Amino acid sequence: MVAGTRPEVIKVYPVYKALLERAQVGQSPGSRIEHRLEIKWVATGQHQDLVQDLYEFFEIETDYRFEIEPAEQPELQLGSLSSQIMLQASDLFLREQPDLVLVQGDTLTAQQVGLAAFYQKIKIGHIEAGIRTNDIYSPFPEELARRLLSQIADLNFAPSQTALTNLEAEKVMHKKSSHNFHTGNTVVDSLEMSTKRIQEAEFDWSEFKFARLACYPDLEYDLIKTLDKAAAKKIILVTAHRRENQGEAQQNLANAIYRLATESGHDLEFIISVHKNPQARLAFENLQNRVNDEGIENIRILDAVNYPLFLKLMMASHIIITDSGGIQEEAPYLGKPVLVFRNLTERVEGIESGMASLIGTEEHVVHGAVLELLNDSAVYNSMIKEGLQPYGDGLAGSRIADVSLLYLKKS
Repeated sequence: MVAGTRPEVIKVYPVYKALLERAQVGQSPGSRIEHRLEIKWVATGQHQDLVQDLYEFFEIETDYRFEIEPAEQPELQLGSLSSQIMLQASDLFLREQPDLVLVQGDTLTAQQVGLAAFYQKIKIGHIEAGIRTNDIYSPFPEELARRLLSQIADLNFAPSQTALTNLEAEKVMHKKSSHNFHTGNTVVDSLEMSTKRIQEAEFDWSEFKFARLACYPDLEYDLIKTLDKAAAKKIILVTAHRRENQGEAQQNLANAIYRLATESGHDLEFIISVHKNPQARLAFENLQNRVNDEGIENIRILDAVNYPLFLKLMMASHIIITDSGGIQEEAPYLGKPVLVFRNLTERVEGIESGMASLIGTEEHVVHGAVLELLNDSAVYNSMIKEGLQPYGDGLAGSRIADVSLLYLKKS
């Protein structure tokens, strides 16, 4: 199991948990499993500062950790990170000789680890395979990564029927040993487990109490208290970090938020969770300066908060605006209308079900889309469909574990 980013940890964990459970059964007296299973977790460090809370929350013990040095120049970031992951993965696989390497999604971690395994002719399983925008630069560089992984993986685990159809259409380009399976999306598995846990009376929030403002670290406020009083205001949660949106598009979003927050007629609280990437923060740092200068009290700009607190934040939100792929999948499960701040999306199931809306990146369109949901209850309610889960049924992790073990047994 290999993971390097927050979404990877969240989506790989259900498979890891299912494999560990099967390994424990296999090692018990009287088990029919013929071979001892060893499940190892590899942390590449792609999001070094953003994943530690996940390891603690999910109680994951990492077996191997890569050492990643940040690039001195932003322009060299992708190449530097790719080469470091590739070299360390190659070295690890040469020493350990795994029978199967499981990667997830479309990150540099997944791409480079997959290539390292391919170069040593190690079997590869690709979790969340087959999603496409059909634009190699959107999202960048993820569209390239997932297309490459589909062609070299032995097992492609499609999160939806649409993704499976894409894989079958491209099958002529895949390895002859490739097999495609529709499993559902593991994000639903994680959400089911995690939302139940944070709603338990004994769950201790004390470690997750404060979230610091991104641009003014001397200021802090009690986010838990804010969310517990959420009924008094309509919370609009905002995240935007994709490379293709950095610059003008993010500034458009910041401008729309400012207009909405300062217009009369709606009691709103905007909470913006910003990424660690300096380029993804510029527009929101400018907005924070404006907020500070004008004394605006209903815009909160936070550094990325920990996973359980972010779940609580999503659950308390009235509307979610995001360019994140994972949040596009999580919001429908939580019954939250999601406005997708992108021009293209590979998560088409939410759009097709009417639970998400692809709004583009223009300021006036973002502004209008939010106002429509605030002013028209029929439109708002049409995006909440109880009982409909377009991304899975919570059993994807078990399916992927079972298929992987069966494949290894027959190999």
